[in-house]
Amino acid sequence: MKAIYNSQSGIFPQIDKFTKRIETKKNIYKKIIDNFSDHPGGVYNLKNTEYFYDVLENFGPTLNKEKAIVDLKTLYDVAYHSISGSLIVANKGATLFSLSPKTSTPYITRHIGCCVYKPGLGAEIINIGLIGNIYQSRIILRSESACTPSFIFGSQRCNCHHQWQVSGELAAFFNPADKIPNTNSGEEFEKWVQEQFIYSMDQHIPINNGSGMVLMHIDTQNGMGSGYSEDEFAFDLFNRASLRHRGEYSAEQIHQTTMKGGFESIGVLPDPRQENDGVGYQITPILLDWLNCSKDLIFLSNNKDKIKHLENSGYNVTRIKTIGMVNRAGAQEAEQRGTEFGHLDIDESEITFQQEIKRLKQEIKEQLEKEIAC
Repeated sequence: MKAIYNSQSGIFPQIDKFTKRIETKKNIYKKIIDNFSDHPGGVYNLKNTEYFYDVLENFGPTLNKEKAIVDLKTLYDVAYHSISGSLIVANKGATLFSLSPKTSTPYITRHIGCCVYKPGLGAEIINIGLIGNIYQSRIILRSESACTPSFIFGSQRCNCHHQWQVSGELAAFFNPADKIPNTNSGEEFEKWVQEQFIYSMDQHIPINNGSGMVLMHIDTQNGMGSGYSEDEFAFDLFNRASLRHRGEYSAEQIHQTTMKGGFESIGVLPDPRQENDGVGYQITPILLDWLNCSKDLIFLSNNKDKIKHLENSGYNVTRIKTIGMVNRAGAQEAEQRGTEFGHLDIDESEITFQQEIKRLKQEIKEQLEKEIAC
């Protein structure tokens, strides 16, 4: 039993090692803030600074440059967002051959995984998909918080996964992959896929310049960012948010309460993303700043707070509602999103996926055509 506690592989020495790493993180972060908080551009790339490898070794991937076979600068980016004081760690991206979820229409996605260390919040993990050219003209944005019940188990009580599926269908509709090679060779096909995006001068440039689209999935914001705790920087928002969200779900059924009541049952403010001046809602504009994409957005959302924080960050937002799909199994939660959380244009009214995708295609096309006319 003592070995479990005290041996080199025991739990206490392991916790001590993690505690030491946190102290190292604090010292690195302090130096970055002291040196780059006044950077006028808002986002400062740390690639050519002494802090790059220190961040990779102690934050995010925790990789040692001496053990890596290749230079980690070829695989990762580290940046400081001086406006918010956030540290961003991300991979350089990889190009994927994707199929839309309903119609299996092929399209090309540039996938970036990143972590934002946000003061007043903690470490948020985000997966980003870039489709088309996000640097020119108006682009389409969908930023969505994680929802494990609907994504993993197909839960119909909410419309979260349906909204994400709609986003995938829109990505394929506005940027279908063409000139797909006729080959049986997996190696040749993968080579073609990789050639569909070029990474140059910190930009992800597609070969086919279709309408730009950013799909942002915030993995750590399960249950509307339930992991937030006041006056604390949380290094594991994912664990905290997931378990709180599961407790909120249990409370709804065990104590026969509404979704808002489920949050209150466990002592959490309904939609904790609103706390601390909407700290959870600041993640999306921080990453858009880092991507340096177009500031003219067609934003697929029903959330007033998301819109407000994008506009406050200097983005021109044209909002288009997105429901995904609502059936009788999801009618109750859909109604509560409107009445209890103030989400726009959503109630218990049923809508099919086909109706939704038809409307969204038309409304987005109209917005894109307006831009061309101007």
